[in-house]
Parts: sequence; C-alpha cells; structure tokens
Amino acid sequence: MKKIILILLLMTLACAGPLRRGGRLADGPVPFQTILAGSHSLPDTSAIMLVKKESDWDKVWIQAKGRIDPLPARPTVDFSRQYVIAAFMGERPSSGFRIEISAIEKRGKILDVYVKKYETPGMLTVVTNPFYLARLPRGDYKLNVIEESVR
Repeated sequence: MKKIILILLLMTLACAGPLRRGGRLADGPVPFQTILAGSHSLPDTSAIMLVKKESDWDKVWIQAKGRIDPLPARPTVDFSRQYVIAAFMGERPSSGFRIEISAIEKRGKILDVYVKKYETPGMLTVVTNPFYLARLPRGDYKLNVIEESVR
C-alpha cells in the first residue's frame, strides 16, 4: 500500500510542472511556450527583453506585429502568473534569417536565456525583421542572454 501511495505522489509531482520552493520556481530548466515567431516586425536593431506588465506587452505586440493593418488581436497573458520574453533580431537584407529562444535555465535570480540567431541569407531579396515571443512563469529574474549564431 505504501508503494502505491508513493507512486501516486511521484506521478502527481511529475504532472504538476516545475517544482517550486517557497512559491518560487526551482533552479534548472524553465518551461516556456512560444506565443508567436515571424519575419516582419518593426525593430531595426537586435533586442531581448523581459515583459512584466500589460502596458509593456501592448508596446511589444505593436513592435512585433505593427506592420499589419489592422493590428491583430494581442494574445492574452496573465501577468499575475506569467511574463513574456521578446527577442528581436533587427533588420536583415533577405529571407532566411530567424531568431528563436532554444532554452531557458534559472540560477538563483538569473535567467539564462539561450537565443539562436539563424544567419543564413535566403534567396529572396526582401528586408526582414525576425522576432520571437514566448511566455514563461512569473518570477524575480535578471536576464543573462547567451546568443549563438547559426550559419
């Protein structure tokens, strides 16, 4: 009987998501969910930012999708439980470029954000501005961005 209870407890913990200590996310890999990625945003320069409140999310959404008229509806984010990481690659001279967040790891109050920049020019001569938006659990974080250039 004790074995069954232990197995059920372990299964419950495994399904509950990342373990939290004192209401905070434990150190280690941080789960994140892609909101949207694309090739046509507004920023001309590279930027990685942690979005912590609704008013900033409005501004980031305009930066990500502001080339489209009318502006698409902004995805809902519950800022009482989640934050958003926005990665903008800046202006590129052709298709083929993209940016993505490949992993996030927590070390104390530091979030190591692993960003891959795919720098392979495409065949189409068209200006692109790649971006990537992801949601992650809320916490007291400082970003440490680790960039990898992929050719």
